[in-house]
Amino acid sequence: MSHSSSKRSQLTKRILAGVVIALVLIYIVFLFITTNFLGSNNIVTETALHAKADEIIESRCLIVRDEVYLDAKSDGVLVFDVDDGGKVTADGVIATAYASQDDVAAIQQKEDLNTQIAYLESLSQVNSAANLGIDTINGQINDRLESVLRSVNHHDFDNISVAEENLLTAILRKQILTGEQGNLEQKINDLKAKRDAITAGNPIGTVKSDSAGYFVSKIDGYENAVDVTKLDEITASQIENAAPAQVDPAAYTGKIIRGVNWYLLCPVTADEATRLSHTDADVKIRLPSAIDGDIPAKILFVNNYTEGEQPVAVLQCNYMNDAISKLRRENVEIIVNEYEGLKVSKSALHDDDITYTVTDDNDNETQKTARVQGVYVEYGAELVFKQVAIVYAAEDYIICNEEPDPGTLLNGTTVSLYDKVVIEGGDLFNGKIIG
Repeated sequence: MSHSSSKRSQLTKRILAGVVIALVLIYIVFLFITTNFLGSNNIVTETALHAKADEIIESRCLIVRDEVYLDAKSDGVLVFDVDDGGKVTADGVIATAYASQDDVAAIQQKEDLNTQIAYLESLSQVNSAANLGIDTINGQINDRLESVLRSVNHHDFDNISVAEENLLTAILRKQILTGEQGNLEQKINDLKAKRDAITAGNPIGTVKSDSAGYFVSKIDGYENAVDVTKLDEITASQIENAAPAQVDPAAYTGKIIRGVNWYLLCPVTADEATRLSHTDADVKIRLPSAIDGDIPAKILFVNNYTEGEQPVAVLQCNYMNDAISKLRRENVEIIVNEYEGLKVSKSALHDDDITYTVTDDNDNETQKTARVQGVYVEYGAELVFKQVAIVYAAEDYIICNEEPDPGTLLNGTTVSLYDKVVIEGGDLFNGKIIG
């Protein structure tokens, strides 16, 4: 090979090496620009919205009350004057006794007719367009029809019957105003004649309550399982071992829950006991099997035991209905705290440095830097890092205080409603260009 050919070969190699180096440099510059100035298509955001969260302690509780049996003091067929869970007064009538079932049927028929008469008499008060305009009635019909449809769509079966009755009332009132219903007074008189023609025997006795409180017809044997005067001494073992006594239901008409208060005996963990001990006495509870929503309660005692015994929280409540009056061993949720703020996914949390100003007693300002926890928010075409004040942390999200107390935020900036918070993305930093 000639000397000139060797030189050409070396020159070619140098040119190729220079091209490769230039391409590498161009690629590095491209990555730097796209990463730091042109943003990233991998950034995913969510909108910060208002949300609520509850701190809950769950327990399998035993519900106890101050209960006394109600003796069956009258022969015959009983008709109860008080529903389960209904209030009674001392010496108040719980039930009325009749000689036969035929007498009871006749009494019930009379009561049904009295209800119909009272209903028609209330309608008869709207007997002319001067009392209530036809347009008003049409508006009521439309509103009440919508109420029925809402109850059906939302499966609100408790309110469907009420909504249907209200709709029927509005329709009947319209028929009265337009003359379609005929002589309402004659219908009322016919019902009264039918009622007066019914004969029924007189009551042969009554069952009365010895104490004021709530009436319950069901007896389950737990009435004396726990001494409610010693709830500050109750243990988890006693709760677990509490069992129903053998009681003959035929010997009693039911029972009376004396007073207005009843109690939830809740075994909890040691940490939960400590949490409840430092919680305000007034809390809320949930009993999903008996009632929708929260009901107020009060923490009476937190019985702590160190010798291998599980702690017990004793709660007091005075809300009562039919379902609650029959509860015994139930799952309860104790709401020890309620939080409200802006909801943000935990994946959005990062640590970054922020700069803030400190002013001394002589009004001299000093710039300082500190590393804090916060989130990156899209602000125009760049990312802005905002410190957060966390008030509640769940497994996969946090609740942030939208207006923290003065001094909580070093630079006074935090996440705001409707901020687009970054929940996914690499190489995030304050001021990064993403547009």
